Amino acid sequence: MKLSSLLAATAAIALTGSVIAQDADETGTNFAEDQRSEETTGVELLALSQELYAYGVDARDPLAVIVAARIRQGVDVEEREYEIAEQGGEPEEAEIEFASAADMLDEARVLARGDEALAGLIAEVEADAARGRVGGPGRASGWVGARSTTSYNITFRGGERAAVWANGPGRTDLDMYVYDSNGNLICRHIDYSDRMSCFWTPRWTGTFTVQVRNLGNVGVSYNMVTN
Repeated sequence: MKLSSLLAATAAIALTGSVIAQDADETGTNFAEDQRSEETTGVELLALSQELYAYGVDARDPLAVIVAARIRQGVDVEEREYEIAEQGGEPEEAEIEFASAADMLDEARVLARGDEALAGLIAEVEADAARGRVGGPGRASGWVGARSTTSYNITFRGGERAAVWANGPGRTDLDMYVYDSNGNLICRHIDYSDRMSCFWTPRWTGTFTVQVRNLGNVGVSYNMVTN
């Protein structure tokens, strides 16, 4: 089976993020009608690769891990330091994993257990390492204490689709809220997991407050990726 066929099978995987526009004074809300293009952003590709990798490891599925590695390999990541507006407690443990393509392929080899067909797919991904990449996303590790909130001030460009994704270690319930500089709620992602995403288009270039809220009784580290 060609790897291109496997990649096509993942196209139906969607990352959810609940985007809401305010009905109040439109001129005061930094939110425009979403102008998403057909091209997937680097943030979404990174998020997909990490979530597919986590699934593959949990399910002991080497094929899923190989596809995750192929997606991950196609995106350059820049380590960033975001301005912290509010820190929810002091870090109590090491940063959680943010797997590289090489990490994923190493795990795939373990799961493949010498299967020649899977070994061929792994080699195909490794040989394609020089392929053109999607650039732009930045990644940082954060910490939020139990029943606390950590907030960041991040600038996004007007007229361009903004994207934020974060994931924790799977031990608590994390939610994401995004506010504009006027205090208007732009986006929120609420569920019972620790994987969050928000997507919107600012009307003008401005600073947004991105909050990671911990509803659980244990502090955790997390990854956060933005464009």
